[in-house]
Amino acid sequence: MSWFVIHTKPNEEKKALANLINQEFTCYMPMYSKEIITKNKIKITPSPLFPRYLFIEVNDESIQKNIGLIRSTLGVHQLLKIGENPIKISAEIIIELKSAEKHRSEKIKNYFEQGEQVEIQSGPYKGIKAIFECEDADKRAILFFELMQKSTKISVDKVNIKKINKIT
Repeated sequence: MSWFVIHTKPNEEKKALANLINQEFTCYMPMYSKEIITKNKIKITPSPLFPRYLFIEVNDESIQKNIGLIRSTLGVHQLLKIGENPIKISAEIIIELKSAEKHRSEKIKNYFEQGEQVEIQSGPYKGIKAIFECEDADKRAILFFELMQKSTKISVDKVNIKKINKIT
């Protein structure tokens, strides 16, 4: 048995994974948790570590006859190949990914990163641009901004700030 890489259709990793498992293939999709802020809610959501990619374990002898079955699965775009040969991934890499995923499961990728420019959306400081420093123990954002030519530090609920898109 060997592991191979599947390239999925955009945002259809979970659909492809479910359909391949329904066909009794052994599959693996590394995940991580990230913070998403929408309107007035902060949500922790699992996301694919490698968007549009997942791994499938198939018998070396049967891979060629299963290519059509795998490619025609809903959510699957293609099996990654070099020429006509599917790309093999060593079992050690999959074991390492699974091990790293277990260690990573406790960590959550924060929506805001240190040093990022944000704008305050409500409250007495509405419209002020600030720099995100970190989160406090209550998961509120610690921000720095200039007020009367002095650097000021404030704590704001994260749902009340938004990233400023930098145009390059």
